[in-house]
Amino acid sequence: MNYVALMKSATMGRPERLRPLILWTVFEYFLRGAPYGILLLILWELFKPLQQPGTALDLQRIWLVYALLLIMLVLLFVVSRKAYFIAYKDSYEICADGRLAIAAHLRKLSMGFYNTRDPGDIGAYLVSDYANIEQMISHLFPQICGAIAAPTTLILCLLFINWKLALAAALVIPLAWPAAWISFRIILYFGKWHQKYKVAAASRMIEYIQTIRLIKAFNLKGEKFDRLEQSFRNLKIYSIRLEASVGPTVLFSAFILHGGLVLIILFGLTLLMAGELSLPFYIMFLVLGARIYEPLLNALVFMAELHYYSLGVDRVENLRKTAPLPAGQSDLQIRGHNIRFDKVSFSYNTRRVLSEIDLNIPERALTALVGPSGSGKTTLTRLIARFWDVDHGQISLDGRDIRDYSNEQLMANLSMVFQDVYLFNDTILNNIRIGKPGANREEIIAAAQKACCHNFISALPLGYDTMVGESGSTLSGGEKQRISIARALLKDAPIILLDEATAALDPENEVHLQAAIDELVCNKTVVVIAHRLNTIARADQIVVLEQGRIVELGKHDDLLQKNGLYTALWNEQQRMKGWKF
Repeated sequence: MNYVALMKSATMGRPERLRPLILWTVFEYFLRGAPYGILLLILWELFKPLQQPGTALDLQRIWLVYALLLIMLVLLFVVSRKAYFIAYKDSYEICADGRLAIAAHLRKLSMGFYNTRDPGDIGAYLVSDYANIEQMISHLFPQICGAIAAPTTLILCLLFINWKLALAAALVIPLAWPAAWISFRIILYFGKWHQKYKVAAASRMIEYIQTIRLIKAFNLKGEKFDRLEQSFRNLKIYSIRLEASVGPTVLFSAFILHGGLVLIILFGLTLLMAGELSLPFYIMFLVLGARIYEPLLNALVFMAELHYYSLGVDRVENLRKTAPLPAGQSDLQIRGHNIRFDKVSFSYNTRRVLSEIDLNIPERALTALVGPSGSGKTTLTRLIARFWDVDHGQISLDGRDIRDYSNEQLMANLSMVFQDVYLFNDTILNNIRIGKPGANREEIIAAAQKACCHNFISALPLGYDTMVGESGSTLSGGEKQRISIARALLKDAPIILLDEATAALDPENEVHLQAAIDELVCNKTVVVIAHRLNTIARADQIVVLEQGRIVELGKHDDLLQKNGLYTALWNEQQRMKGWKF
C-alpha cells in the first residue's frame, strides 16, 4: 500500500496538514521512553556498590535523577496534552472540510449518479466512510509513526552499548512482517465484502423506515421484512469472516515479536556469561526490550485497521474522481428567457425516454406538457434545469446552449414547484427564505401572503418560527405546497417549472393553491406539467407527449378538433367527472 498516497487522499490532497499531528505524537512517544532511561540511571547507581565493594551510594546523584524523572513526567504530561488536542482538533477540522467538499461535489453531479445508487451508499460517503477517515487521521497515522519511530531510535541507541544484542533484538522485526503482510491482504479482500454488505444494510434500513407506514398498514412484522433481515445476516457473516480470517496471522506476527524478548534474554545471557556484557547493561536490555516490542505490537494492530479504513478512503477518492456536469462560463449572463429544444434525445441508463424532441417554449407564455404516464413530461423539465445533460441535441436558453451557462446563473433564473415538496427540519421562516437567502422577515411575509399561506402560518403557536419537522411532517400536503410556492414567489425567477401541484388536493386547498399559482406565474416563462386538462385549457401552447415523442402541439380548441391523443385524454377526464360510488 502506498501510505503517502493514502494520506494525500484522506486529506483531500493536502497531506501537509497531518504534519503537526504526526510530529507531536512522535515527540510524545520519545518522551514515553525517557522515564525508563532515567530509571536505568538509578539502577546504574545502585549497582556501583555491587561492582565496586566498599563504594557508598551517591544519594545526592540519586535524588537528582529522581528530580529529573519528575521533570520528565511533567514534560510528558504537557506534550501528551498538546499532542492529544492537536490530534483531535486538526483531524476534526480536516474531516469537516472534507465532508463539506464532498457535499459540494455531490451537488455538482448529474442526477444519473443518484439514480444508479442506493441511498445508503450515498449516505455512507459522509457518515461511515468519513468516520473511518476521521479515525485514521486522529489515531492511526500519528500513532503508527510514533510506534515505529520510538523503537527505531531505541535500537539505534542500544547499538552503542552492545551491537550484537541490539541486532539480535531487531532481528525479529522483519521476521514478523510476512505474516503481517498476509493479514493486510486478507483484510483488503474481506473488507471489500464487509463494506459492501454494510452499505447494503444501511440502504435496507432506510428503505424499511421510509416504508414503515406500509408495513404497519399490512401488519407486517420486522422479522418478516426479508430484505432487511437478509442484509443484517450478510453483514453479520462477513463481520465474523473479517475478524476470524485476519486473527491468526496478526497473532502469529505478535508471537514472533514477543519472541524477541526471549531472544534478548537467552542471547544476552550468553554474552553475559562470556564476559562481553556487564550485568547492568544486561538488565538495561531486559527493561528496554519490552519498550521495543510493545509499540510495534500496537503498530501492527493500527496498520491492520488502517488497511480496512483505507477502503473508505478509496470510496471517497473514487467519488471525488466522478466527473461533475461540465461547468459553463461564469460571466455569461441570461437576458432573454426563450427556451428551445433541438433534436433532443435522452436515456436513463439504457432506456430511451425522449427521442428527437423539437420544441420552442416562448418567453412570457404558458406552455403545458400533457400525456400518459411515462411519456417524458417530467424529464423535459428536469433537462431544462440541467439535472442531466442530454444524450443528443441541444437545449437553448436566450439563444445559447444551457451548458454554456454556469449552474449558478442557470438556477438563478429558474423556480421549480413540484408535487413532491421537501421542507427542511427548520422554521417556516427559514424554509421560505431558501428562495432568497438574504430576504428579511417582511419580504418573507409578503411572499407568504401572495401564496395564500400567511393565515394558517399566523394561526400556529409560534407563527413563522414554528418548526415543521423532518420533510415538513407537521404540516398537511396543501400547506407544504403553499409554502413551496411562497419560496418560489420570494425567489421571483423569470422561468417557472411547475408540476401541477393541485392534482392530489382537496377542493378547499386547491382553491388557495390555484390563487397562489396564478400570482406566481404572472409575466413569467412557464412550463407546467398538467394532469387535469381543464386547468391548462387557456395555455398559450399545449405539448402532447407519447412514448418520448411530441405527437401533437397547439392550443386547446385546435387540439380537440384534431381528434387525436389530446382529445382522447380530454374525453376520458370529462367522462370520469360523472363517476359516483
